Amino acid sequence: MQAFTGISLKTRLYGLVLAAFIPVAALIVWVAEEQKAIETDAIRHKTMLLAQAAAEAENQQMAATRDLLRTVGDAFLAVDANPQRLSRLLDHLQAQTSGYAAVGIVDSRGRLLIGSPPSEVDANYARHAWLSASLQRNGLAMGSYHGEHIQGEAVLYFGLPVQSGNDPMAAVVFAALDLNRMNRVIFRQLAELPAGSRLILLDENRGMLRYDVDSAGWSIPRDMDPALLGEITRRQSGTLVATDENGIDRIYAFAPLTSAFRKQAVSVVLDLPRAVALAATKRIFTRNLILLAVSALMAVLSIWWAADRFILRRVGAMARASRELAAGNLQARIGPIGVADELSHLAGVFDEMAASLQMRIEREVQVMASLERSREQLRRLTNHQNTVREQERIRIAREMHDQLGQSLTILKMDLSWMGRHLSAADAVLDEKLSNMSQIVEDAMERLHAVCAELRPVILDDFGLAAAIEWQAEAFTRHSKIACRLENDGFEPDLPKEQATALFRIFQETLTNILRHAEADDVIVRLAVHGGELFFQVADNGRGITPEEIHAPDAFGLLGIRERLHPIGGRVAFDGRPGQGTRVTIHLPIAAKGDNP
Repeated sequence: MQAFTGISLKTRLYGLVLAAFIPVAALIVWVAEEQKAIETDAIRHKTMLLAQAAAEAENQQMAATRDLLRTVGDAFLAVDANPQRLSRLLDHLQAQTSGYAAVGIVDSRGRLLIGSPPSEVDANYARHAWLSASLQRNGLAMGSYHGEHIQGEAVLYFGLPVQSGNDPMAAVVFAALDLNRMNRVIFRQLAELPAGSRLILLDENRGMLRYDVDSAGWSIPRDMDPALLGEITRRQSGTLVATDENGIDRIYAFAPLTSAFRKQAVSVVLDLPRAVALAATKRIFTRNLILLAVSALMAVLSIWWAADRFILRRVGAMARASRELAAGNLQARIGPIGVADELSHLAGVFDEMAASLQMRIEREVQVMASLERSREQLRRLTNHQNTVREQERIRIAREMHDQLGQSLTILKMDLSWMGRHLSAADAVLDEKLSNMSQIVEDAMERLHAVCAELRPVILDDFGLAAAIEWQAEAFTRHSKIACRLENDGFEPDLPKEQATALFRIFQETLTNILRHAEADDVIVRLAVHGGELFFQVADNGRGITPEEIHAPDAFGLLGIRERLHPIGGRVAFDGRPGQGTRVTIHLPIAAKGDNP
């Protein structure tokens, strides 16, 4: 039986198990993506809360700063614009109000009139944008978030014009707000953010301020990527994923900051490292994948054990029994193979089939053996009948030759004696004797012909080649079909049974040629090849067909085969349309007198 080369059952079971985990894996991936979306949305929501808190804190801080500046301005007017009289008040206010790096008063040209603490104020603020803005607006103005520092700390300047009756713009009161002490509520929320997070305040042009969670301080960032800045400005609210200057993927969640004191658009951007922001999601996803892999491995191991224990071993036993049965072992059985299930039922059906097949084959073997014995008996009977027939022919021919031939010879001699002793005058009697002598002569010739037909004396006296040549000449005389022997003087020395069988086969072949071949020339070849006698009869007739060779009523051909079987010969019939038929016989040569 050919070895199995397809996909094994175990492999298909593994595939089915792993295929069952594909929806679970897809669900895990989908849940992870949903979790990422939820985390990203939570970051965006937190950014909106931060923007709202920053706006509220900024409004509160600006309102407080405005009140502080109005108080200083009112005091400045109360002392008749004498700044020296406000020195102690400014020092007191600067000391009592935390979060302000400096407080002071400048004239309309930006020259410092008084400031506290003196070491933290400049002599001239003419180039500061908040000064010109407050003078133009004639109200509270806020400076830029970037570019203003006191002792290295970022500050935000506020300016408020002081008006009097005589001079509408007598002076400008200013305060420098320390940004690191600003928005304590926002700081508490920022402290909850993971490491590496940053809060950025953006205007339409560039980054204004950036708060780093790691350093817990404000700083002035470098210019932001124009494409990222443009996208944030265009969308106003949402999330983006981009790569920063260090090649780190970061999530940018942004929302607008709405302030009653700010006219230009400002966005609050919460900037987190993507790996840190989605660390929990990644951890859950990794855990789920590990659990899935462990579950799949356990399932595969379970299937491996269960398949080997309950399926593959039993299927292997069935396959082995099938191979043994196919190899000819009719006693091959599967036997009990475990629990009663479909495979056990199949094994039982196989054993029943094998037992039935064994019984059937044994009966067939017995029938074939009986048929072979019958066939052999028939062949022996046929051979015996042929032998008895030949012996009977010999006996009849001998008795006819000896008895009838002798009687006819005596009768002929008596008729001859009577013809010599009767009177010659009786012409009628003389004619009668002459006719009787001729009849006896014809009877003797016919007797010799019948004896030759029954058993040609030439076969016993001169051998097979001479007998074949004599038969060929007789066939030519009677049928007018040319028949010649080609043996190059070869005369086989064969036992009597073999010589008789070949001669009778030759006679049967000539009979078939005369009846069916439509030939006008026959060649007989007799030779020895490789220790075997080669005997062939070939004609130039129409050629025998395969259907005629294997026809059930081709008794002549069957008789030729049966005559050769006892003496160990074999015959081949070969016919070609329009080219004739050849009957070729190969016969092992045995010593004369041996039983072949």
